[in-house]
This record gives sequence, structure tokens and C-alpha cells, in this order.
Amino acid sequence: MSDTRPVLYVVGGGLSGISAAEVLSRGEGRPRRIVLLEARPRLGGRTSSYRESHDGQVHDTGQHLFMDAYVATRSLLKALGTENRLAFLDPLSLYMMDRKEKLSFLELPLHNGRLGLLSGILMFPGLSLLSRLSMLRIGRALPQRESSVDHMDARTFLRNTGQSDEAIQKFWELLIVSATNLPSDKVSASLLVSILKESLFSSGGPKTLGYNTVPLSEMIGDPAQALLSRRGVDIRCRTPVSRFLVAQNRLTGMQIGKDTVMMGPEDHVIVAVPPWSFEALFPATEMNDPLIQNIVRLSKPSPILSVHLWFKDPVAVPMITGFSENEMHWVFNRDYMMGRALPAVLPDRRLADFSYSGPLGDFYPGRMLSCVVSGAEESLDADDEDLIEKARKTVLRLSPGSPDRKPTFARVIRERFATPIFPPGQGMWRPPAQSFLDNLWIAGDMQDTGLPATMEGAVRSGFQAAVEVEKRLERRSGEDRKYQVGKGVRFDRSE
Repeated sequence: MSDTRPVLYVVGGGLSGISAAEVLSRGEGRPRRIVLLEARPRLGGRTSSYRESHDGQVHDTGQHLFMDAYVATRSLLKALGTENRLAFLDPLSLYMMDRKEKLSFLELPLHNGRLGLLSGILMFPGLSLLSRLSMLRIGRALPQRESSVDHMDARTFLRNTGQSDEAIQKFWELLIVSATNLPSDKVSASLLVSILKESLFSSGGPKTLGYNTVPLSEMIGDPAQALLSRRGVDIRCRTPVSRFLVAQNRLTGMQIGKDTVMMGPEDHVIVAVPPWSFEALFPATEMNDPLIQNIVRLSKPSPILSVHLWFKDPVAVPMITGFSENEMHWVFNRDYMMGRALPAVLPDRRLADFSYSGPLGDFYPGRMLSCVVSGAEESLDADDEDLIEKARKTVLRLSPGSPDRKPTFARVIRERFATPIFPPGQGMWRPPAQSFLDNLWIAGDMQDTGLPATMEGAVRSGFQAAVEVEKRLERRSGEDRKYQVGKGVRFDRSE
């Protein structure tokens, strides 16, 4: 007997699509079917991994960092049973190196509230005292409403709040490009304010960074496939949607491969794809709609570049090192982060090689090291050999005692369509979950979450779209209920 229940379609199997399907599939005896359509062979989207032919192991295409403030993401991982695969820095500690080879150690205690932030910044040796004091000033300058600064870029906002050029160049620029995948003069200041309020300047004090200790496919994509399948979600990978059919203010069907699937009067679609894929789904007759025109404005991507290096002999480097004023932004010790034990080695350098004060015990042996460039438009089309050499030199800035050491293997990964560009004014263009069509809902980077294109923004958008669909389907007069998706994240389901 055919299943005649109404269908909730989720188009896109990345983080936002997984999140939407997870919410919709909760509970028993669901009166509707859920179908998840994904063009790629596996779920996970940009949180992807691959099997490396060089060593036979599974590696992430690029390094992703988490935050303990990512309450929606952690809620999803808890549902997937993989939250325990996250590790968090306690205290929040980072190494940073400037163009003059000065290596500095930033440590922010997490248990002293804002006093931890105050003491950590004041003791940070990477900036002059004047610049450190200017950094503390920004906390008092954060506006109550992020939208009030959406008209300006992040660099202008920093200058308006009294940040010194040194603080911008050696600290803020690296933070902004890493969080938003754009340089400070090209991204909306409202996104910077949102980030700061949820991280360094949160009401409870600074939040820390976390990282995955297993490949992302094992933490997100594969367990999502297993969980949603157990709940009865019809998952169809390698199933790209090429066109929506629109009539009378609603979606009436979808072109899926060579087939046309017609939609019933109670069917709904959550579209969880990047903006450049979203606009391509609509017929020409709908392209003048203001929502589609706004999303077209967000359809220029910003790329990310990763260079993975393998060395025969371990190199002693910190777990995470940021490089200000450098083409390569970060070096990650992938062996240490993934718990691959290696024989102990001493740091390949002398203290006299560069200015440094910090704990030597935080240098760990690693054979696989990854360099990441965010907002990599200028580096994207460089030759692999040039990029590998730049990555090698960046790594060995941390080990100047062995300048001739070369990797035995390297892999360059270009993510040309990594994140959308959110320039000043982006708040006017990003839509809410409800679209201009009665049965179409929007998730993914383009939804107006107030965040840049981060994992947390993706998960929140999926949760929000699913809640809005359920609110429409389960409308009850006079009832005011709350739907909780994670500690600290609540969506109102009342009308």
C-alpha cells in the first residue's frame, strides 16, 4: 500500500539540512513523511572528509573549529551521539606569530568571568600596552542591537571604537577573517558584534574554542545518516534538485534528475542550500521577486584554501598557531588534535631564534600539519608547488632550527565555494525562514541568523526552519508553547 501521508522535503544534506531533518523526525507516530534530498554521495556538506591515498587514513578537507558557545551545534551533536568527540581548550590558549617572528602566547582563564578576559589581554605580550588597553575598550562599545552597525564594515567599526592599528593588524584582522572568511574591510560590522558578544565578551566571560577529535564525517555525516534512517527519514543521496515548479504562490513540484515530482496541497519544502544554488532552482518567471533578488546579492562565494603537509620526522609545533600579517593564517597540528601518539621530540629551535615567552611544554610532535588560508581569493589560483612551499616555510617558522626540512607528501585543497560574502547591509538581504511562497522555507547560510556562515549559524537556521514548518502545521489557537533545541536556544512556537 502506498504511503499517502503529506511529505516534508528537505533539500540539501549539509549541517542545516541535517538539523532541520533531525527536528522534524523527533517523536513517534509522525503524521507526515520526511524526505531528505542531497546531491552529494554522502551527508555532511562542507563538513566533509576524504580518504587520503598517501596514508590510507580519513582526513577532513579543512580544519573546523567549534566554540562552547555553539549551543545549537552541541545540541545536534548530542542527538547524534557524538558530542563527546569534541575537545575544548581550558583555558582558552593560542599561540600567535607576527611578521617579525615574534611568537606570543594568549591565555584567557575561563573560570574568572570577565576578569579572566581582562587579565589575559593585559598579559598578552604580542601587543603594546596601548593596544591591549584599546582592546578592552571594545567591550563597552558593543551596541545593544547588532543591526545598528550593519551599514558599516568591521574595520570601520574597530577604528570608531578606538582600536589601534597594531591591534587591528596583529589581532582583530586574523580573528575576523577566520570567523567570517572575509577581510575586515569587506564584512558587515554587525557580524563582528554578534561574534564578540557570543565569544570574548559574553556575559559570563570569554568562551573557549573546541575541535573535533575524529574526522568530521564520523562526527556529523555518518551518524546523521544512521540516526535519521532509524527515525524513518527517506534519505536520497546523489539526488540533485534542478528546478522548482511554481504556481499560485506555492511550490507545485520539483525537477529531480529526469523525474518531475508533483507536490500535494499539504507538502512543504525546506531548502537548505547555498545562495548560489538557491537562485538556480527557480524559473525565470520568479527571478524578479525581491527575495530572490536579495539572495542574488549574496551569491558571490569566498574561498578557503587548505594545505596538508606530511613530514617523515615529527616537527614540534603547538596544537594551534595563528599568523597575523601572513598569507597562511593558521597551522594546525593534526596528529595531536586527532590523538595520534608520536614519539616526543624537542622543539627544533633555540629560544634565541626569535622573541618568545610561553610554556615550552605546549610544543607537540606532529608529522601531519595543516595550513589554512581564509578568504583565500588572492591565493586560490597559485600553483600547488608555490602554495606548498609557502605552507612549509610557515610551519618551519615555528622550527627555525631545520630550515631545509621538506615534506614527503602534500595535498592542496581548494574550497572555491566555501561561504557567501556578507558585506555591509547584508541584514537587509538575508531572509527569515518564511519565504515568499506559502510552502517553501529557507535554511542555510542565507537565512538571517545574525551570524556569519559558521557551523552554528547553519544549525540554528535548520532548527528555525523546522520549527516554523511545525508551527504552521500544528497551529493551535490560543496556545503558546516553547520548543527547546538546546540549552540556551529556544524558539517560540506561538502565533
